[in-house]
Amino acid sequence: MTNQLREDPSPEMRDSRDATEAVVDFCRKVLELLGLDVAVSAAMREETITVNVSGPDRPVLLATTAALLNSLEYLANKVFRTGTGEEIGSIVLDSDEYRRHREAELVLLAQMASQKVLAQRRPLSLQPMTPKERRIIHLALAETEGIRTESAGEGENRSITIFPS
Repeated sequence: MTNQLREDPSPEMRDSRDATEAVVDFCRKVLELLGLDVAVSAAMREETITVNVSGPDRPVLLATTAALLNSLEYLANKVFRTGTGEEIGSIVLDSDEYRRHREAELVLLAQMASQKVLAQRRPLSLQPMTPKERRIIHLALAETEGIRTESAGEGENRSITIFPS
């Protein structure tokens, strides 16, 4: 299956257009093999390829806090950034601005949770999150007086606890 999904992205991939097209083709093939009816497009800015996935099966990608979208992003980064020597800094998969909306949602969650911790003077644990989501929470609360944040747990069960300081 790996050979069917991946065209070797090594020496013949000289410019960002080739890299972007290869990533789009890879994502399109994986999503097609999953039987999803979606369109895939991408753009490269600096060293980041941002892939947008949209279409009727978009909700499948975003179910369970975007588990499938996150998994495909992880897989694409492993395939195209591991040992290739390419100038791809990162690959980000999105679906019609889902990432931007999720970040705003997490910042709001962080603010509301910190207010609760300050009012009750008791720690509050949030639901498990991906490393990117935990980072958003930590950064959103980094300058907030009277609280501190800490990640705990392992793997998919790693979450943030907000403590009064």
